[in-house]
Amino acid sequence: MGTSNWQNISYCVELIRRVAPSSVLDVGVGFGRWGMICREFLDVWQGRVFREQWTTTIEGIEVFERSIDDYHDFFYNRIYRTEAYDFLVTQKEQRKYDLIILGDVLEHFTKRRGDELLRSCLEISRYVLLNIPIGQDWPQGSEYGNEYETHRSDWNEADFQKYPVVEKKDVQGLHWPRLCNDAAARKPASLSLNRDEWLRGATWNG
Repeated sequence: MGTSNWQNISYCVELIRRVAPSSVLDVGVGFGRWGMICREFLDVWQGRVFREQWTTTIEGIEVFERSIDDYHDFFYNRIYRTEAYDFLVTQKEQRKYDLIILGDVLEHFTKRRGDELLRSCLEISRYVLLNIPIGQDWPQGSEYGNEYETHRSDWNEADFQKYPVVEKKDVQGLHWPRLCNDAAARKPASLSLNRDEWLRGATWNG
């Protein structure tokens, strides 16, 4: 079941709360971390403690059927059991969100497809929160029978200079959360991108 490092959680929670989305799409649900976190800090922390009071729409995409368990249905309004590329690139005209979370997703696509996926997310969502390992030497093959866990591309800071990164932050330790990445070292990164900045042609200057 897909999971990831924990070191970026507090930083990402702060970003999510600042965006305050009414609708969220979690791409690559896996264990369900981001669905649970969004439900807690977008509804429960706003005083909407009980399920019938929740107002945030939280959806997810998960291609590996065995990752989805009964508890996911409690936190997510809906989980689409399909490939993210098809859902977000070929069917994007049907979608609209306030926040899309790509939690360790892009590296599982080829560079071309990953770039197309990110562009599509910016077209249909006000914000995109991107967590990704930066640099080379992140080998990973099929895990627990899930071929979609294979890493198919390396990403460097330069790959994101054309995108509208609205905030970045260096974090000590294994995980390096910010809203765009660094190629100088092998480290994970968190990036926040804004559609409005994207539409007016803004890019990240590092």
